[in-house]
Amino acid sequence: MSSRFGNKIAVRLTLMSTLIGGCASAPKTTAVHPLTPSINAAAIAGIRSWLDQESSAARSLSATGDITVDQNGESNSASFVMKSKRRDPSGNRIDSLSIEVMGPFGIKVARFLASPQEYKFYDILHGQTLSGPTDPHSLEDLTHLNGISLEDMSDIIYGLVRADTDANDSVEFYSDNARHFALIVRAPGASTTALDFEGALPGDSSSGNLSLVRYERWNGVPESLTTLPPDITVHFSEPMLVKGMSIPQHIDASAGENKLTLQYDHIELNPPSLVVKIKMP
Repeated sequence: MSSRFGNKIAVRLTLMSTLIGGCASAPKTTAVHPLTPSINAAAIAGIRSWLDQESSAARSLSATGDITVDQNGESNSASFVMKSKRRDPSGNRIDSLSIEVMGPFGIKVARFLASPQEYKFYDILHGQTLSGPTDPHSLEDLTHLNGISLEDMSDIIYGLVRADTDANDSVEFYSDNARHFALIVRAPGASTTALDFEGALPGDSSSGNLSLVRYERWNGVPESLTTLPPDITVHFSEPMLVKGMSIPQHIDASAGENKLTLQYDHIELNPPSLVVKIKMP
Protein backbone atom coordinates (compact mmCIF):
# COMPACT_ATOMS: atom_id res chain seq x y z
CA MET A 1 0.00 0.00 0.00
CA SER A 2 1.43 3.37 -0.96
CA SER A 3 2.09 6.25 1.40
CA ARG A 4 0.13 8.41 -1.03
CA PHE A 5 -3.02 6.34 -0.47
CA GLY A 6 -2.59 6.60 3.28
CA ASN A 7 -2.18 10.35 3.17
CA LYS A 8 -5.32 10.77 1.08
CA ILE A 9 -7.58 8.43 3.00
CA ALA A 10 -6.13 8.42 6.50
CA VAL A 11 -4.47 11.71 7.41
CA ARG A 12 -6.49 14.38 5.63
CA LEU A 13 -9.83 12.68 5.64
CA THR A 14 -10.67 13.02 9.33
CA LEU A 15 -13.47 10.91 7.98
CA MET A 16 -16.54 13.06 8.35
CA SER A 17 -15.41 16.62 8.92
CA THR A 18 -15.96 17.71 5.33
CA LEU A 19 -19.65 17.10 5.90
CA ILE A 20 -20.05 20.03 8.22
CA GLY A 21 -17.01 22.30 7.83
CA GLY A 22 -16.57 25.41 5.78
CA CYS A 23 -13.86 25.79 3.14
CA ALA A 24 -11.61 28.59 1.95
CA SER A 25 -12.60 28.32 -1.71
CA ALA A 26 -16.20 28.40 -2.90
CA PRO A 27 -17.91 25.66 -4.92
CA LYS A 28 -18.36 26.28 -8.64
CA THR A 29 -22.10 25.59 -8.61
CA THR A 30 -24.69 27.96 -7.21
CA ALA A 31 -27.75 27.19 -5.17
CA VAL A 32 -31.16 27.15 -6.77
CA HIS A 33 -34.14 27.77 -4.47
CA PRO A 34 -37.75 28.78 -4.93
CA LEU A 35 -37.70 32.53 -5.37
CA THR A 36 -40.90 33.51 -3.56
CA PRO A 37 -41.02 33.14 0.22
CA SER A 38 -44.30 32.39 1.91
CA ILE A 39 -45.41 33.48 5.37
CA ASN A 40 -46.60 30.07 6.45
CA ALA A 41 -46.12 29.66 10.18
CA ALA A 42 -48.08 26.39 10.19
CA ALA A 43 -45.80 24.84 7.56
CA ILE A 44 -42.67 25.96 9.40
CA ALA A 45 -43.98 24.56 12.67
CA GLY A 46 -44.96 21.29 10.99
CA ILE A 47 -41.56 20.75 9.40
CA ARG A 48 -39.72 21.60 12.60
CA SER A 49 -41.95 19.24 14.56
CA TRP A 50 -41.23 16.49 12.01
CA LEU A 51 -37.49 17.12 12.31
CA ASP A 52 -37.74 16.96 16.10
CA GLN A 53 -39.59 13.64 15.91
CA GLU A 54 -37.03 12.16 13.52
CA SER A 55 -34.22 13.42 15.72
CA SER A 56 -35.74 11.85 18.81
CA ALA A 57 -36.15 8.50 17.01
CA ALA A 58 -32.50 8.33 15.94
CA ARG A 59 -30.63 7.03 18.98
CA SER A 60 -27.82 4.91 17.54
CA LEU A 61 -26.59 3.55 14.24
CA SER A 62 -24.27 0.86 12.95
CA ALA A 63 -23.34 0.97 9.28
CA THR A 64 -20.84 -0.26 6.70
CA GLY A 65 -20.16 1.00 3.21
CA ASP A 66 -17.77 2.79 0.90
CA ILE A 67 -16.24 6.25 1.17
CA THR A 68 -14.78 8.26 -1.71
CA VAL A 69 -12.76 11.46 -1.43
CA ASP A 70 -12.20 13.73 -4.44
CA GLN A 71 -9.51 16.33 -3.82
CA ASN A 72 -7.38 18.38 -6.22
CA GLY A 73 -8.60 16.39 -9.20
CA GLU A 74 -7.78 13.03 -7.65
CA SER A 75 -10.17 10.42 -6.31
CA ASN A 76 -9.53 7.78 -3.64
CA SER A 77 -11.94 5.20 -2.26
CA ALA A 78 -12.01 2.89 0.74
CA SER A 79 -14.50 0.94 2.82
CA PHE A 80 -15.59 1.88 6.34
CA VAL A 81 -17.29 0.57 9.45
CA MET A 82 -19.15 3.19 11.49
CA LYS A 83 -20.80 3.13 14.91
CA SER A 84 -22.68 6.09 16.32
CA LYS A 85 -24.40 6.60 19.68
CA ARG A 86 -26.48 9.75 19.47
CA ARG A 87 -28.95 9.69 22.37
CA ASP A 88 -29.18 7.86 25.68
CA PRO A 89 -32.37 6.05 26.80
CA SER A 90 -33.63 9.31 28.33
CA GLY A 91 -33.23 11.14 25.02
CA ASN A 92 -30.18 13.23 25.99
CA ARG A 93 -27.49 13.87 23.36
CA ILE A 94 -24.40 11.74 24.05
CA ASP A 95 -22.83 11.96 20.58
CA SER A 96 -20.08 9.35 20.31
CA LEU A 97 -18.67 8.25 16.98
CA SER A 98 -16.30 5.53 15.78
CA ILE A 99 -15.26 5.18 12.14
CA GLU A 100 -12.70 2.68 10.88
CA VAL A 101 -11.39 3.00 7.32
CA MET A 102 -10.04 0.01 5.41
CA GLY A 103 -7.88 0.13 2.32
CA PRO A 104 -7.17 -2.60 -0.24
CA PHE A 105 -7.44 -6.20 1.00
CA GLY A 106 -9.35 -4.99 4.09
CA ILE A 107 -6.25 -3.48 5.72
CA LYS A 108 -7.25 -0.94 8.38
CA VAL A 109 -5.59 2.41 7.62
CA ALA A 110 -7.30 4.88 9.98
CA ARG A 111 -9.65 5.22 12.91
CA PHE A 112 -11.52 8.27 14.13
CA LEU A 113 -13.11 8.32 17.59
CA ALA A 114 -15.06 11.18 19.13
CA SER A 115 -17.09 11.85 22.25
CA PRO A 116 -18.49 15.14 23.57
CA GLN A 117 -15.28 15.45 25.65
CA GLU A 118 -12.47 14.41 23.30
CA TYR A 119 -11.51 13.03 19.90
CA LYS A 120 -8.75 10.71 18.77
CA PHE A 121 -7.56 10.21 15.21
CA TYR A 122 -5.24 7.28 14.67
CA ASP A 123 -3.27 7.08 11.42
CA ILE A 124 -2.51 3.36 11.56
CA LEU A 125 -0.54 3.40 8.33
CA HIS A 126 2.04 5.81 9.74
CA GLY A 127 1.67 5.04 13.45
CA GLN A 128 0.56 8.55 14.35
CA THR A 129 -2.13 9.62 16.81
CA LEU A 130 -3.82 13.02 17.11
CA SER A 131 -6.12 13.89 19.99
CA GLY A 132 -7.74 16.84 21.69
CA PRO A 133 -10.93 18.21 23.22
CA THR A 134 -14.05 18.03 21.05
CA ASP A 135 -14.60 21.73 20.60
CA PRO A 136 -14.73 23.89 17.45
CA HIS A 137 -11.24 25.34 17.99
CA SER A 138 -9.58 21.96 18.46
CA LEU A 139 -11.41 20.33 15.57
CA GLU A 140 -10.58 23.27 13.30
CA ASP A 141 -6.90 22.88 14.19
CA LEU A 142 -7.17 19.23 13.18
CA THR A 143 -9.13 19.58 9.95
CA HIS A 144 -8.39 23.19 8.87
CA LEU A 145 -12.15 23.60 8.42
CA ASN A 146 -14.25 26.03 10.43
CA GLY A 147 -17.63 25.46 12.00
CA ILE A 148 -16.88 21.91 13.13
CA SER A 149 -19.56 20.47 15.39
CA LEU A 150 -19.78 16.88 16.57
CA GLU A 151 -23.57 17.23 16.84
CA ASP A 152 -23.81 18.36 13.21
CA MET A 153 -21.53 15.51 12.17
CA SER A 154 -23.71 13.05 14.05
CA ASP A 155 -26.92 14.44 12.57
CA ILE A 156 -25.81 14.32 8.95
CA ILE A 157 -24.79 10.66 8.94
CA TYR A 158 -28.44 9.92 9.87
CA GLY A 159 -29.75 12.30 7.21
CA LEU A 160 -30.84 14.82 9.84
CA VAL A 161 -30.30 18.46 10.75
CA ARG A 162 -31.00 20.31 13.97
CA ALA A 163 -34.37 22.03 14.02
CA ASP A 164 -33.76 24.34 16.98
CA THR A 165 -33.18 28.02 16.30
CA ASP A 166 -32.24 31.04 18.40
CA ALA A 167 -34.85 33.67 19.17
CA ASN A 168 -32.98 36.13 16.93
CA ASP A 169 -32.89 33.78 13.93
CA SER A 170 -35.25 34.32 11.01
CA VAL A 171 -36.95 31.32 9.39
CA GLU A 172 -38.58 31.54 5.94
CA PHE A 173 -40.67 28.95 4.13
CA TYR A 174 -40.43 28.45 0.36
CA SER A 175 -42.35 26.20 -1.99
CA ASP A 176 -42.36 25.94 -5.77
CA ASN A 177 -44.69 22.94 -6.05
CA ALA A 178 -46.77 20.62 -3.91
CA ARG A 179 -43.85 18.22 -3.32
CA HIS A 180 -40.84 20.54 -2.85
CA PHE A 181 -40.32 22.75 0.19
CA ALA A 182 -37.43 24.67 1.67
CA LEU A 183 -36.64 26.38 4.95
CA ILE A 184 -34.09 29.22 5.03
CA VAL A 185 -32.66 29.93 8.49
CA ARG A 186 -30.57 33.07 8.99
CA ALA A 187 -28.58 33.45 12.20
CA PRO A 188 -27.48 37.11 12.36
CA GLY A 189 -23.71 37.47 12.06
CA ALA A 190 -23.18 33.72 12.09
CA SER A 191 -24.55 31.58 9.27
CA THR A 192 -27.36 30.88 6.84
CA THR A 193 -28.71 27.40 6.18
CA ALA A 194 -31.08 26.13 3.53
CA LEU A 195 -32.96 22.86 4.01
CA ASP A 196 -34.71 21.31 1.01
CA PHE A 197 -37.41 18.68 1.46
CA GLU A 198 -39.42 16.46 -0.84
CA GLY A 199 -42.73 14.81 -0.01
CA ALA A 200 -45.87 15.94 1.76
CA LEU A 201 -46.02 18.59 4.45
CA PRO A 202 -46.60 17.16 7.92
CA GLY A 203 -50.29 17.37 8.67
CA ASP A 204 -51.37 16.71 5.07
CA SER A 205 -53.42 13.60 4.36
CA SER A 206 -50.40 12.09 2.61
CA SER A 207 -47.92 12.98 5.34
CA GLY A 208 -45.31 10.48 6.46
CA ASN A 209 -43.11 10.46 3.37
CA LEU A 210 -41.28 13.75 3.85
CA SER A 211 -37.50 13.52 3.44
CA LEU A 212 -34.55 15.91 3.62
CA VAL A 213 -32.81 15.95 0.24
CA ARG A 214 -30.35 18.85 0.52
CA TYR A 215 -28.56 20.85 3.20
CA GLU A 216 -26.60 24.00 2.39
CA ARG A 217 -24.72 26.41 4.61
CA TRP A 218 -23.22 29.83 4.08
CA ASN A 219 -20.80 31.27 6.61
CA GLY A 220 -22.38 34.62 7.36
CA VAL A 221 -25.67 36.03 6.09
CA PRO A 222 -25.45 36.79 2.34
CA GLU A 223 -27.99 39.06 0.75
CA SER A 224 -28.72 36.61 -2.07
CA LEU A 225 -28.57 32.83 -1.91
CA THR A 226 -29.06 32.43 -5.65
CA THR A 227 -25.89 34.30 -6.66
CA LEU A 228 -23.46 33.39 -3.86
CA PRO A 229 -22.43 29.72 -3.77
CA PRO A 230 -22.80 27.98 -0.39
CA ASP A 231 -19.72 27.06 1.61
CA ILE A 232 -21.01 23.52 1.93
CA THR A 233 -23.64 21.44 0.17
CA VAL A 234 -24.84 18.00 1.25
CA HIS A 235 -27.17 15.92 -0.92
CA PHE A 236 -29.10 12.99 0.57
CA SER A 237 -30.50 10.31 -1.74
CA GLU A 238 -31.61 6.69 -1.95
CA PRO A 239 -33.75 6.85 1.20
CA MET A 240 -34.43 3.54 2.91
CA LEU A 241 -37.07 3.01 5.56
CA VAL A 242 -35.39 1.55 8.66
CA LYS A 243 -37.60 0.94 11.69
CA GLY A 244 -40.01 3.59 10.47
CA MET A 245 -37.33 6.23 9.81
CA SER A 246 -36.03 7.32 6.41
CA ILE A 247 -32.24 6.95 6.27
CA PRO A 248 -30.30 8.08 3.15
CA GLN A 249 -28.10 5.34 1.74
CA HIS A 250 -26.14 7.84 -0.36
CA ILE A 251 -24.63 11.12 0.92
CA ASP A 252 -22.65 13.58 -1.23
CA ALA A 253 -20.90 16.48 0.52
CA SER A 254 -19.06 19.27 -1.31
CA ALA A 255 -16.95 22.01 0.24
CA GLY A 256 -14.86 24.11 -2.08
CA GLU A 257 -12.93 21.84 -4.43
CA ASN A 258 -13.34 18.87 -2.10
CA LYS A 259 -16.03 16.23 -2.35
CA LEU A 260 -16.84 13.36 -0.04
CA THR A 261 -19.25 10.54 -0.86
CA LEU A 262 -20.69 7.95 1.51
CA GLN A 263 -22.54 4.90 0.23
CA TYR A 264 -24.07 2.70 2.90
CA ASP A 265 -24.44 -0.97 2.06
CA HIS A 266 -25.75 -2.02 5.48
CA ILE A 267 -27.60 0.04 8.09
CA GLU A 268 -28.85 -0.89 11.55
CA LEU A 269 -30.85 1.79 13.35
CA ASN A 270 -31.07 1.65 17.13
CA PRO A 271 -29.50 -1.82 17.47
CA PRO A 272 -30.27 -3.35 20.89
CA SER A 273 -26.63 -3.46 21.93
CA LEU A 274 -24.08 -1.03 20.55
CA VAL A 275 -20.73 -0.15 22.13
CA VAL A 276 -18.59 2.77 20.96
CA LYS A 277 -15.15 2.49 22.55
CA ILE A 278 -13.36 5.80 22.75
CA LYS A 279 -10.18 4.39 24.26
CA MET A 280 -7.56 3.81 21.58
CA PRO A 281 -6.40 0.22 21.00
